Amino acid sequence: MNVTAYAASVGHSVWFSHDLGETWNRAFTPTGGIYNESRAWCLATHPARPGDVFAGTDLGVYRWTVAADRWEHLPSPMDGLHILQIGQSPHDPDVIFAGTRPAQLFRSADGGQTWRRCDMGNGVECEFINTPRVTSIHFDPRDADTIWVTIEIDGIFVSRDGGETWQKCIDGLKSPDTHNLVFFDDDSGGASGSGGRTILCSTEEGLHRSRDEGRSWQWIEVPDAPWPYFRCIAKRTDDSGVMFLSVGDKPSGERGMLFRSRDRGENWEIVDLPEPPNTTIWWIATNPADPDLIFFCTIFGQIFRSTDGGESWLKMRRELGELRMIAWQPAN
Repeated sequence: MNVTAYAASVGHSVWFSHDLGETWNRAFTPTGGIYNESRAWCLATHPARPGDVFAGTDLGVYRWTVAADRWEHLPSPMDGLHILQIGQSPHDPDVIFAGTRPAQLFRSADGGQTWRRCDMGNGVECEFINTPRVTSIHFDPRDADTIWVTIEIDGIFVSRDGGETWQKCIDGLKSPDTHNLVFFDDDSGGASGSGGRTILCSTEEGLHRSRDEGRSWQWIEVPDAPWPYFRCIAKRTDDSGVMFLSVGDKPSGERGMLFRSRDRGENWEIVDLPEPPNTTIWWIATNPADPDLIFFCTIFGQIFRSTDGGESWLKMRRELGELRMIAWQPAN
């Protein structure tokens, strides 16, 4: 299977790789449609639109389409904001949510042509980083109308009506500095009313778990983690229960580690990497098209690749400056 990988960089826009991360290039500067020294924060792809990708930048939302073979700017109320996260509904690729810094959420129902702001009721100021920001957007795996959002530093928010109203879910969290979520569902039901659901959340103060649809959270010990700063979590896309967790000495930092669980986060082991990450691992990229192909990037430009579901890893030779997200999809 031919794939295209993408890397969102702060200062060099979006990189493309057509050889599993071995080499990287950007859009041709005169005709590429994007300022090649822009800051790109996030990426979004969709299985129904192979070859197309959305990018969130400090200049607005951009869309790459196979037909145009260039970046197209999509004017929106987010122009001038840092667009940190973009999520497309698995049920309808035209339904898109985008999150920014300052922390605001916007919804499009027409593929990004028009946008409206969602009233989440979140905070506008916070400690340490001063201005809250959206760190992840998730469409609920079981309910098309339910959307989950994490905000740094303001907690977890959920909407069960397509983004019209929102509820804050922070009971039991050791920190409202929330980064990412993973969902595990089964058909066993459950006395808690969760329908056999487990939700995991990474935060500045470790890993948390909810078994009651986010109404309450419990801190989970990861015994071998030397630091409490837990950033990205991602599950392998084969329903095996295997998932990965990144831990670092601080938000950017100098050291990072990758952990693996084979039982939905109950137990953890350190992943052996070919060389130490040069900072916190910022994003882990999976895709249902091939559960065995996984990438991750550090915030300072390293890229690692696994072709056996995360059992072994290879560091890519090329480093790409400051990175915030990596993604991949089958080539058109």
